[in-house]
Amino acid sequence: MSNNVSAPVDALAVFGTPEFRRDPYPFLKWLRDNDPVHRTSKGYYLVSRHADAEWVLRDPDQVFRTPDRDRLAEQFPEAVGYRAVELLLTSLPSLNAPVHTRIRKLVAQEFTPRRVSGLHEHIGLLADRHLDRLSSDEVVDLHAEFTRPFTLDVISDLLGVPEDVRGDLEPDASELASALGSGSKSLLDKADVHTARLERAFRDLIESSPPGTLISDLVRRRDEPGSDALSDEELVAMMWILWNVGFEGTAAAIEHGVRLLAANPDQGHWLRNGFDDATAFANEVLRHTGPQIFLGVSQIATRDIVLGGKVIPVGAQVRPVLAAANRDPDVFADPDRFDPSRDTSASLVFGQGMHHCLGVFLARAEIAIALSRLHQRFPALAMAGEPTWADTFTMRMPSRFPVVVVP
Repeated sequence: MSNNVSAPVDALAVFGTPEFRRDPYPFLKWLRDNDPVHRTSKGYYLVSRHADAEWVLRDPDQVFRTPDRDRLAEQFPEAVGYRAVELLLTSLPSLNAPVHTRIRKLVAQEFTPRRVSGLHEHIGLLADRHLDRLSSDEVVDLHAEFTRPFTLDVISDLLGVPEDVRGDLEPDASELASALGSGSKSLLDKADVHTARLERAFRDLIESSPPGTLISDLVRRRDEPGSDALSDEELVAMMWILWNVGFEGTAAAIEHGVRLLAANPDQGHWLRNGFDDATAFANEVLRHTGPQIFLGVSQIATRDIVLGGKVIPVGAQVRPVLAAANRDPDVFADPDRFDPSRDTSASLVFGQGMHHCLGVFLARAEIAIALSRLHQRFPALAMAGEPTWADTFTMRMPSRFPVVVVP
């Protein structure tokens, strides 16, 4: 997309083009510079400047609220009656205080830096196991052969999903993000079919989850005197959202990291100097080329507000465009340059405030470990063509990622 785009333009129509998926950043720059509070053809607003996006994300339930189940027919008329949407609205990213505060407190202790650091060795073993299967001197689909199965195994082991059912639950996990981004009935139907399979499996896990898994730990608390605990419905919603966001986005981030390393081979030393340097590399990958284009869950304005010179009326839906905000030159100097030495603390890739992603430490560890193990095993790995991009609205994810594996 050329920077010389002329208004009026519908961003959602542009987001759906192959040209945008190949390189979204010229159009995102145009959007941020020329229409930073953009009203889409679906009626919701996309905010693309860092300051505006951060304000929307950080707002402590005063100006913005997440979708209200009681007003679903008014806010999302196309989504009424879909179980996938109901579970989304009862999962942590969609809850408001005080329910959000209670559930986040119960689950957060499972994702602390200390708990995640105890998983590093296991994550490394999983990465090595999948890398052992790659054939040298051949063109392989890294998405199918490494990134997707590796990240799927990490989240499956964490939750306690048995190996013999992972394949049945894994397909189409990205359908929901596309469905909510486009409002497509056919995609919402697919999301419901997938959700039905997941819900059956997760309810079985609640009854018989193996010891040492996240689910068994949360269920065990029900037997502790005086302790709060998640209900079965809350557990299902929590497992459902972790599964749907817990591996595809991470796999895409690893693949974006491989592309950036191929384009910046002088930065490979960050992946050879230990976990802290590899984490800095991963953080810059996520800022520079994070897989999420815009937030999948809308924030609903509780009153009329003025943002970017536009009046956003009460009840309107607002979604931050994270990929644009994370390249805002007002916050990041020379934002299109890939530089793992930069300070990425202002990155919005994992959200801000009360809705800051619980899985941030796990995702960073997976990306850092996978990229460092892959680079050390195959330092001359090269791209073997343009990735095939998945047909999604909110995310930019490869569905095929061809590389030449050189030992």
